[in-house]
Amino acid sequence: MFYKKLDNGKYRYFEKFFDQTQDKWRQVTVTLNSKSRVAQAEAKNRLALKIEEKLRQGSFKEVPTVQTVFEEWRKIRDEELKASSVHAEIWAFRKFLDNFGERKISEIKGNEIQQFILDLNLAPTTRVLRRTYYNLLFTYAQNVGYIEDNPMSQVVLPKVRRTLEDIKKKQNDFLDRREMRLILDYGYSLPRCYRKTAILEFMFLTGLRIGEVLALRWEAIDFEEFTLTVAHTLNFHGYVANARQLLSPKTAHSYRTISLNERCIEILTHFFKECYDKEFVFVDEKGRIYGRNELSYYFKTICFEKLGGEEKDRSYHLHMLRHSHISLLVEMNVPIKAIMERVGHSDEKMILQVYSHVTQNMQDDLKAKLNALDF
Repeated sequence: MFYKKLDNGKYRYFEKFFDQTQDKWRQVTVTLNSKSRVAQAEAKNRLALKIEEKLRQGSFKEVPTVQTVFEEWRKIRDEELKASSVHAEIWAFRKFLDNFGERKISEIKGNEIQQFILDLNLAPTTRVLRRTYYNLLFTYAQNVGYIEDNPMSQVVLPKVRRTLEDIKKKQNDFLDRREMRLILDYGYSLPRCYRKTAILEFMFLTGLRIGEVLALRWEAIDFEEFTLTVAHTLNFHGYVANARQLLSPKTAHSYRTISLNERCIEILTHFFKECYDKEFVFVDEKGRIYGRNELSYYFKTICFEKLGGEEKDRSYHLHMLRHSHISLLVEMNVPIKAIMERVGHSDEKMILQVYSHVTQNMQDDLKAKLNALDF
């Protein structure tokens, strides 16, 4: 036993003991008013009773394995997340559980987890994301009393450094109006591809996510006010698109009503006149909701045809159309707040960091303004 004088003049007594149920040393404390022999004897008795109680509690409470805690935590966690996020998190734990799952959760050390993450062949940003996922599990274990300290607090990873290639890839993750026009003209020229091409154009003009587009129903369209309301997204995880499993949008801010231009109304009117489903808007000629993979393959195909093949700093994907819409709004000098509301973002940093590319038109406009300077 040892003691330490506190700032308030009292004395805190400490005693360590080995807890076999957790296979580690633990500590109990008690605070008294003095350090006299009588006080020290009292402290020793109290500490002995605390140790006895701790050991008694531990004998009835076996420390669970990482796998057991993970399954317990998932019952809560799965209710908090959307299906896509659940799938991503569970996948991130696959190798982690293979490595640590059968061990008691109190045995896992921070340096083990750190080395495990570093040994994985992952991009720096993915490493950081994995650390976040694992921290959530151990925080839960700490909160329910399975562990006293969170080993993730000891995990240190290299800082993520953005390379020139990363920057170029981000800058090339959108289509300008000229490129979009090339793609649309080609797509509309293909027999029986009008509907798929129109969906791509609609995404470019609205900035909707692919799940939001395919979940769009006629009741969400106001043809008189030229607006649509985003209230659902299509669940792609574990279901085919035509299973029509609707989820709430990605975040609370994703619920929104946006304005439509005349071209959007023309596209919707075409689908209304050639209506193959009374509920959903964007279906094929057989009344099936288009699959995400089907549209993604079509988009890649026409991009390859008109813009050339993919390169290390540029790849083609449907979310690119959302990026393109936001970049277009930035180029049009639409206020950031208005862009956030239209696309359903709550944090302007994401708009500024991810989407606000300086397009060639903006560069040309800046050059013209600089050339026009007169002082």
